[in-house]
Amino acid sequence: MSYKTFAVLILLARITLFPCSSALGNQKDDSTKIKIDLHGFVSTQLFADSRQIVESREHMLSLYPKKRVLDADGNDVNAGGVFNQLSMTSRLRLTIQGPKVLGAKPFAVIEGDFSGASSFDNNSFRLREAYIQLQWENIAVLAGQYWHPINTIECRPMVFNLNTGAPFHPFSRHNQIRVTFTKNKLKLIASAASQRDFVSSGPQGASSVYMRDAKLPNLHLQLQYQTKNFIVGTGVDYKKIKPEKTTVFNERQYVSDAVVNSFSAIIFGKYEQNNWTVKTAALYGHNLSDHLMLGGYYEHSIDSVSHTKDFAATPLLSVWTQVLRQYENWNFSIFAGYTENLPYKKTQAVGGIFYGRNDDIKSVSRIVPRVSYRPGAFELGAEMEYTVATYGTKDNKSYFSDKQSVNNARLLLSASYFF
Repeated sequence: MSYKTFAVLILLARITLFPCSSALGNQKDDSTKIKIDLHGFVSTQLFADSRQIVESREHMLSLYPKKRVLDADGNDVNAGGVFNQLSMTSRLRLTIQGPKVLGAKPFAVIEGDFSGASSFDNNSFRLREAYIQLQWENIAVLAGQYWHPINTIECRPMVFNLNTGAPFHPFSRHNQIRVTFTKNKLKLIASAASQRDFVSSGPQGASSVYMRDAKLPNLHLQLQYQTKNFIVGTGVDYKKIKPEKTTVFNERQYVSDAVVNSFSAIIFGKYEQNNWTVKTAALYGHNLSDHLMLGGYYEHSIDSVSHTKDFAATPLLSVWTQVLRQYENWNFSIFAGYTENLPYKKTQAVGGIFYGRNDDIKSVSRIVPRVSYRPGAFELGAEMEYTVATYGTKDNKSYFSDKQSVNNARLLLSASYFF
């Protein structure tokens, strides 16, 4: 089914079912209501970069500037900038609420935009969210494709760029089963997730096959404390992948049992008062390239006698903060982030191939001032994204030398209409 056909079907469903929704909505018994709503926005963005960057979706999603690469005359081939304008983030969101099921209020969402499943499918319709949720008094069970809980939707950056704060804040949606228990001001979240659009790297390229072969979902546990103006939370994450089913020594193939175990931890907080909002978060993790972050894993040791190969995940640290101010129809904010590939443990040493994202980067930092004007459903916005990446040469413990920093300035203008 093409995205055009899908969009037409959504519109027909909205037109056909909304009258029923309105009629049933007048009944006193909430359990008999059927509500189907279509929301979304049309958005277009114009942006220009001062340097070539590591990016996706025809530069719409920017991560960090590319390192220096010199031609035969000593000129930097990545010094030139880029300009583009795109509307592929325009979005449709269909929500459905119906009669109670097993004593719970059901809720379902189908959401998509036109940025495609990969950079080869730009302007094609892609599925962002598709999940069902059952809500009891204190427990909610969600099943389907939704934001990974390490991407804390309660506290994440607000920027116009499609990166939504990456590579400082995790960015990924996973198919998952999530259970949320809420009691007074506490919320406990537990989830088991698998990969689809956001996947790990490995010998076969970026693929979900490594997690599937590991036969264990990505496990996450998170605790939040929330009041009217304040929220703070912490979470732990465990992921196991199997990079290869067999390994080759001296042109002979052997079954491999090697896996990559990776652990991550997050802490975050948000405070809102008198049209001011302050957000901040910190993450220490391993092998988070499937969340658009630095790092991955490498071949730690290769034993040609026992015909075995071990892998080890690389560590990183990431912190960010954002201050936002709303004044009538105007919104102002400034975002600052820093992430770093950390040295390996002393007992580890690089022994072979690295799989992941830019293991040659020491650190990345960014600052983003942003302003928007939104009278009603229409919004105009502008932001300046200034990013510095420090590349270098590292030894077998990931200590960097010959460090060189490059920077990129991105000016982005945005116009959106919400419905």
